[in-house]
Amino acid sequence: VFSFLGAETYSPMRIEHVEIGAGGVYEQSLPEGWTCIVYVRRGTVAVGGEEVGMHETCQLARRGGDGLSLACVGGRAADVLVLAGEPLGAPVVASGTMVMNSQAEVDRAVIDYRRGEFGLPWEHTLSDEEWARRCDERQAERGRGTGGGVDEDGVRSPFP
Repeated sequence: VFSFLGAETYSPMRIEHVEIGAGGVYEQSLPEGWTCIVYVRRGTVAVGGEEVGMHETCQLARRGGDGLSLACVGGRAADVLVLAGEPLGAPVVASGTMVMNSQAEVDRAVIDYRRGEFGLPWEHTLSDEEWARRCDERQAERGRGTGGGVDEDGVRSPFP
């Protein structure tokens, strides 16, 4: 059973959570030139003849509409996140783990991170249910949604 949720984006993209049974194969067409990244949450998959294990990421080469083929290997089911989209052609500025379009945006992201506005650090070893519970607890602790006015930088904060 598949369910599709959509959001309007500025460029074509796909974000897919894919569960593949032991020995199964998942295939998806991708337009020519798209960037595609696969993150393996659980299990092991073969991508283009290379094995990608749990908590590993691979990036497919941008080439002529070959599509994506993931084969579950290793005898147990796999759980993967597929991120694919049309390249934006926008400027890229990186500093540490922050990647934005300008140095000013990177600086703002660092400030937001230090203020705790990026949420919880992701613990990839937690189950989806444990992670959802932890996020709900954090949201309740911070009073998310009650609003907090404008901070010293003139940015509206959702936190009290």
